[in-house]
Amino acid sequence: MSKNLEVSATYVMTHLGLIFFLYPLDIIESTNESHWIPVIAGFLFHLLIISMYLKGLSYFKGQNIVDILLKKNKVLAWVVLFPALLYLAWIIVLAVRAFAEVLSIVFLSNTPLWVLMLLLLIVPGFMTFHGKIGGLLRLSVLLSFLFIIPVVFVMVTSFQNIDWHYLFPLWPGHGAFTFLTLPPFYKSLFAYTGGFLLLGFLPSYANFKPKAIFLGCLVLLPTYLISVYIPVLTLGEETARRLQFPYLLVVDTIEINWLMFDRINIFLLLSLVAFTMFFIAVTLWQILIIIRLGVIDISPNFLIPIILLCTFIACLFIPDWKTADLLFQWNIPLRMYVSIVTPIFVLTMGWLHARKTKLGLNNS
Repeated sequence: MSKNLEVSATYVMTHLGLIFFLYPLDIIESTNESHWIPVIAGFLFHLLIISMYLKGLSYFKGQNIVDILLKKNKVLAWVVLFPALLYLAWIIVLAVRAFAEVLSIVFLSNTPLWVLMLLLLIVPGFMTFHGKIGGLLRLSVLLSFLFIIPVVFVMVTSFQNIDWHYLFPLWPGHGAFTFLTLPPFYKSLFAYTGGFLLLGFLPSYANFKPKAIFLGCLVLLPTYLISVYIPVLTLGEETARRLQFPYLLVVDTIEINWLMFDRINIFLLLSLVAFTMFFIAVTLWQILIIIRLGVIDISPNFLIPIILLCTFIACLFIPDWKTADLLFQWNIPLRMYVSIVTPIFVLTMGWLHARKTKLGLNNS
């Protein structure tokens, strides 16, 4: 039975939780004008890697990436799987620490950070333990119905104070692609590559068509553009780049007289809490699959608490936001390696597998 809706919703949910925090500032810092160019460049990179990834997976019907790689060559398999495992563990730590900081800054300033981090780990751990991937896929549809409307409402109302003059120039006078030489652009790719590995783990558990993923990508494109352009069009580029979370600040300035809530950003933050927890749960499940299929088949009853404890301890060693931001920058080489090597490797193996199968049929 096809699960196109569930898989597409899962893909959208895992990315929505990554867009509104660091991504706007990273794009704004990568260029002084025509911010749509790095946004589209990142989006095209995203489309390219998932196209190669999905094409490679299509040669192995009903097999996940761990099974595919380990059956071919265990040494080469770990050239892909070990960096992927390290990357997934790293982004869980960064996601928990960064989002706990955001919650503390915006509306839970009196709550200790360790409490927020613990909450951001226990709830996803519970979701992964009891729901497994089937439950998480169904949960993505429920989260879509509950939180997409509030997020869209916030995005629409965030146009309240914009000045369209800040949109120009649409094309820079010189150096249109200088952002490709700057670290903030590559740091911004986290919002595109944070959840794409999930597609390789799903074929053993859910049937879906690539078209469902590409439709989900198109749904995300306006969100990428809005998250960047709302701060720029409201505050101006120079002011927006001085802020830690420019989109959240703009949302906090919106005034709607007929709304019973004083701060509209509550809608956005509550939605993003759900999306971030879902992203952490899905990432935790991927780590679980790699360890259980590739290393040792440990019961989730023991493995999930161990992973959560290690993650929590790692989060405690990140003292402040400056260190967290530095870790995001250090993560760039590993992120680029996983994002580029994994799809190419899977596509190459898929092509060789198809060729070998075709030759075998011809010889018989």
